[in-house]
Amino acid sequence: AVVSTQSTGEYACGAQLNGVSAMWWDQHEEYSQFTGDHCLFHRGYSTIAEALAKGLDIRLNQEVSHIDYSGDKVIVRTTKDEFLADKVIVTLPVAIILDVNFHPLLPDWKVHAINRMGVGIIEKVALKFPRNFWSEKIKDSQFFGHVPSTEELRGMFTIFYDLTNPDGNGPHVLVTVICGEAVSYRKETSSSAIVSNCLTLLRNMFRDVPNPTDYWVTNWSRDKYSRMAYSYVSVGTQAKDYSTLADDIEEKVFFAGEATNRRFPQTVTGAYLSGVREACKIVERGFSIPDL
Repeated sequence: AVVSTQSTGEYACGAQLNGVSAMWWDQHEEYSQFTGDHCLFHRGYSTIAEALAKGLDIRLNQEVSHIDYSGDKVIVRTTKDEFLADKVIVTLPVAIILDVNFHPLLPDWKVHAINRMGVGIIEKVALKFPRNFWSEKIKDSQFFGHVPSTEELRGMFTIFYDLTNPDGNGPHVLVTVICGEAVSYRKETSSSAIVSNCLTLLRNMFRDVPNPTDYWVTNWSRDKYSRMAYSYVSVGTQAKDYSTLADDIEEKVFFAGEATNRRFPQTVTGAYLSGVREACKIVERGFSIPDL
């Protein structure tokens, strides 16, 4: 039970518990949270992004290198182009935000908050099977758990989510997670070896488990555009750092993302609402947004 509790905490925080603030790790619980059942997106989170992007001018493959807010306008330089804007909303993960060259430099209070915030890492393993072999045992549940047999295996495949289409016609997909100390194992191990270990576990839990027809193993810690999964309150961080990360600079540069949402950090909901929050700030301060 202790191992299971630790695994759950490390999954929630995206970090080993010895690096998490005992005082502030659950600071968001002082605010009212959403009620109701959890919702699984069977086609993935891309469905949200696709819906929100409709009708917008989205420029892809534009790696931002500089943000210059020294003048009346904000200049955003990428590896390909240069853009001029009245306001800019920065939504970069805290792990890479300081990779961008800001001019003037970001103020110390902002940099200190960024550096204090914990950079959480979890990895996910998605397995696509030719048929469903688990529903007979787990019935109508959308997920099932696994308690590691030893301390060394803590954080390896502790929960599985069923992302099969509700109509049951496939594709038949299970997604599991790697968290805590086990994240280092992901860094040192090939995707195929991880999938093999996961299949061994599933075959100890279910009968007649087929080989997957496809799989995907994330490697967020080595993704140059994220280097993290989500934030956590590390030792030395305070709850107010979430609010500090959300503070704008000179009413020109605004900040959004889950790590700027003190009420709902570590969530897609928090990230989305932070974007709405910053858009409202800009409008409320007298800036007119043209019809899109």
